[in-house]
Amino acid sequence: MATEDARYRESSQFRQWSFSPVQLASMRDKANTLARTSIAERLSTSPPNNASTNSMSAPTSNANTPDPDGGTPSLPEFLTPAEEALLVTFYTSELLRAGDHAEMGDEIKATAAAFFRRFYVTNSIMTYPPQQMLIVALFFGCKAEGAFPRITDFAQTFGKEDPQDILAGEFLLCQGIRFCFDVKHPFRALRGAVMELRKLGDIDTSRIDSAERRARDILRFSPLVTDAYFHYTPSQIMYATLSHADRGLVERLIQETFHYVAPPTNSGPDTPTASGDASTPATSRRDTNKGDDNNKAAIIGSYIRDRVLGTIEACRDMLAKEMPERREHWSNKTVIKAQITPLRKKLNKCHDPDRWDLVKLQKVRREQALKKGDSEDGSPGDRVASSEADASLFGGDVATAQRDAKRRKVGAKGLDDPFGGAL
Repeated sequence: MATEDARYRESSQFRQWSFSPVQLASMRDKANTLARTSIAERLSTSPPNNASTNSMSAPTSNANTPDPDGGTPSLPEFLTPAEEALLVTFYTSELLRAGDHAEMGDEIKATAAAFFRRFYVTNSIMTYPPQQMLIVALFFGCKAEGAFPRITDFAQTFGKEDPQDILAGEFLLCQGIRFCFDVKHPFRALRGAVMELRKLGDIDTSRIDSAERRARDILRFSPLVTDAYFHYTPSQIMYATLSHADRGLVERLIQETFHYVAPPTNSGPDTPTASGDASTPATSRRDTNKGDDNNKAAIIGSYIRDRVLGTIEACRDMLAKEMPERREHWSNKTVIKAQITPLRKKLNKCHDPDRWDLVKLQKVRREQALKKGDSEDGSPGDRVASSEADASLFGGDVATAQRDAKRRKVGAKGLDDPFGGAL
């Protein structure tokens, strides 16, 4: 148990993408604030209607409208962190529906959903288009899980004529998730728990099978559209989902795992030894046994059991907010019209005009990289001028001096023959 826990603590999922609720809320607030500031600066300095002309949502965007009094353009109303979180949840459910449409496996969809939610922790939904990024996350999730679809076929599956619409956001996604491609899911943990329950031998098989089906159905949706992956380990998520399916089975597993009870500390007088030394050997054995008891109690004792049960209950409460039955909620037209459509209209007015078109953004960044490379290399004339400037500063031709130094170094070793001296 300890070894498995130590292995998980070395993973990028724990080290880079595990947060407390306060930390996660702070990061999202920071991303929202940075996006509002940068978008406001761009809309204030860009020509009127430039944002709506270059964006994908031109017909509905009236951002950056000139002020009637001739002053600076009026800024749109930005999304709040809570509104962003609601949209991320909605688009995560859309991602899962898209994965079902493409007949993807459970782990591919789960990995893609984890990538998508990670990306929008440090990036605002007002900066990059979620409709495109969810397709990018699905494509990269396939590759992360060892499936490599042809980009042309993948694009056609989702009605994309140009594969570049997907490829343009791929490196952007990798940057956003900090190049952490390994996502650990609770599916294997569920299989292991079912095997342990079957080994007990006194639980009805049909009860175990029914609980497994229900738990797997929950794992396909609830942890993916909530923040469970940021707060809990895969095994804790598994126990929480299995608790929703059958709480009695989870309590039985926990009791079988954390069963150790330390023996009484006062076990009577020491037994004398044959040599007459009645204290040293017995005391040494008692101290050793006490240390073993403490180690066992720290791993599988009642204190740890209570802590684990508390964590499972907290995770269970989080998953209860988005049970599998809520799939219909996020695809209900009435709900979308009442909750999502107003936020979409708001997003169309306040998104980043320079980063909303991913293909154009990729082209601009490539051009900037080429210009930067050319400026670092410099032209031959610039290199000659730089060499002359160095010579005037340090006295003599620096390049010639470096060549002479190399020649002296080779000559000192007696390497007149490029192939070495005579045998």
